[in-house]
Amino acid sequence: MRAMNDDQRGLPELETVAGDYLEREGPDLLDRWERHQAFWEARMAAGLDAQPRVMLDRVGPEAHVLTRGQDRMRGVNFASPDYLSLSTHPALAQAAKEAIGRWGLGASGPVSVQGGSLPQQVLEERIADLLCCRDATVFPSGWAATHSVLTTLLREEDHIILDPAAHPALREASARATPNRHAVSQSNPGAVAAYLALLRLRHPRAGLLVVAETICAADSGEHDLRALRDACREHGATFMVCVGHDLGAIGNGGLGVLGEQGLAGEVDIVVGSFAASFGSAGGFVAGNASGLKPALLAFAGPLQHATAFSPVQACIVLAALDLLRSAEGAQRRRRLMANALQLRQGLAARAFTVPGRPSGIVPVEIGAIADARRLTRAAIARGGLVELVEHPEVPRYSARWRLHVMADHTEAQIERIIGIAVAAREEAQPRLTG
Repeated sequence: MRAMNDDQRGLPELETVAGDYLEREGPDLLDRWERHQAFWEARMAAGLDAQPRVMLDRVGPEAHVLTRGQDRMRGVNFASPDYLSLSTHPALAQAAKEAIGRWGLGASGPVSVQGGSLPQQVLEERIADLLCCRDATVFPSGWAATHSVLTTLLREEDHIILDPAAHPALREASARATPNRHAVSQSNPGAVAAYLALLRLRHPRAGLLVVAETICAADSGEHDLRALRDACREHGATFMVCVGHDLGAIGNGGLGVLGEQGLAGEVDIVVGSFAASFGSAGGFVAGNASGLKPALLAFAGPLQHATAFSPVQACIVLAALDLLRSAEGAQRRRRLMANALQLRQGLAARAFTVPGRPSGIVPVEIGAIADARRLTRAAIARGGLVELVEHPEVPRYSARWRLHVMADHTEAQIERIIGIAVAAREEAQPRLTG
């Protein structure tokens, strides 16, 4: 989309981001945030504060939400990552009720101090079996899993290679783990191999880690994981794959891109989240190295100091695993893919740029931040609940929508969000030509 021209151009609530208001000096730690707060108040006053919104009812294709400004609204929901529509599935709800009756409401403490449970242990065994790994370790969230494995394994002298579009959780965790971070496009495995060769030559004793995502959250892109894995093996690097946006939702048996590329059990470390496809919070780290799980149990902060993943959550994910491996699970994956294709094709036919491969994520490139905020404001006003992605998750002039498709979306709901997008564009850029 071309940049817009109107008399609002230049306003900070249109063109700046939260990071522009970080005060790094001053004796009062709380006063440093005053300019940041003023920025958000200006965005809210201009109707440009699209997120966060509070759910007032269960997650579904239609949603009832409360905005930061305390306005209630209803709309067609493409902002909740619930790809197979399992967060409200009766089988998972029943599993939760039975688990509460047997195990109570929560864990009793950290995993390191008797906080684990039998359902969690069974879940770890099931995840390891699904991924053809030696073992798996469950965490309270996908973020905790990612942060824990990187900060446990990496030392200050080690090096990590990430794609420039890597998920913010990966970038944040890697920054905490080592100063030696390298952004190399994983769309070109040859470039990654060449970079690994250079690093190994210069740092023969350092640990090298390549982290790839099966589905990139920013652009729904995928990479040649086998070529990346082979490059790692050639240069003595460890290969870690993040499966948070495809495991359960894509491929035969829900094995995701790892299954599609024939790599189940063939990568060193697999990190994932349960949130998008399993109806529960939580995450995991899986692998084949005998020392990985003991290292996490001994040194990962969330396992040492945070309350463990609850047995209720474990039972919900176990019920989801049963469903995902069933005929109904296969049917839900087919519906998800059909819906994703309908949405992608409908938007592309109306001159929207939709990168990547079909998945539960449908990214819509917009461009400048000001354009994206106007478009989002217009869409929400029409009852289109969308997720706006801005810098620093994507480059400053590459703002976009990240639309989340559900298996339970109807054709009519998909056509509705397409119509909302078209109408919002017409309102937001009245002088756009060409």
